[in-house]
Amino acid sequence: MTIQSRQASDSRSAVPPVERPSAKAHVIKADAEAIAVAEKLAAEFARDASKRDRERIWPKEELDAFSQSGLWSINVPKAYGGPELSYVTLSKVITIISAADPSLGQIPQ
Repeated sequence: MTIQSRQASDSRSAVPPVERPSAKAHVIKADAEAIAVAEKLAAEFARDASKRDRERIWPKEELDAFSQSGLWSINVPKAYGGPELSYVTLSKVITIISAADPSLGQIPQ
């Protein structure tokens, strides 16, 4: 069996296309805003966190919401267009998200 035929027969090697968000992510401008956004997301994430964990459900909608929230970029330097928020705020955001869903809270670390 050649490498090509093995790859063609192995469905695990196929990577599904990734949908791109239709809107740009929110840009957080202040520490208090980051905390407020994290608290709002945490309330949403907590609802089905144990079900996602128990049933091994990929958190696609939650990851999309996390991405659009602007929280991924809170420690990006201002020179690169980010808010360059404090590491104290970053740790608070991770703590808030982790309290709601530990799996999602590990991602930005």
